[in-house]
Amino acid sequence: MRLLFLPKEGLDLFQILLDSETSRRVLRFYHPRRSPFGVAVEVATLSSGLSLVSELRWYVRRYVSGALFEVAPGRYATLGLASQVYYGRELRLHEPWDVRRLLLTRNGGVEHLELEPGEEVGVIEGVEETLEVWDVAPDDLPAHEVPLGAPVSAESPDDGAE
Repeated sequence: MRLLFLPKEGLDLFQILLDSETSRRVLRFYHPRRSPFGVAVEVATLSSGLSLVSELRWYVRRYVSGALFEVAPGRYATLGLASQVYYGRELRLHEPWDVRRLLLTRNGGVEHLELEPGEEVGVIEGVEETLEVWDVAPDDLPAHEVPLGAPVSAESPDDGAE
């Protein structure tokens, strides 16, 4: 299973993770790779991917705009959906999924395309790679869910060791 970390705009997330002793230690067995969308990490299971996101929580909040979990080739679930599937256990993924969007790479950039329920998308010209992202409706998120990108402490998890 592939886990994708999508960087906030203008950041080189791969380099940020390599530059930090703490994140290097957490990722030492995962061998992260650059991806057109950000940083890709191979994990064995959904639970190990969720655990890795938890381990990297400080970096995720500070530098990541989203974490995606591959549920099928070319199809990814957001962190919110993956968490509901794993922890809630009553949610089952099925086709067609109502809340979807596409992530596209074109001309070196990443674009987002919202999809209506049941909308099919054909070939889009000039697109190098496409990912279909499944999400939960905002009303379905738990009240305690903190959105990615929320302000966090400026303190480094390395306690100044960087």
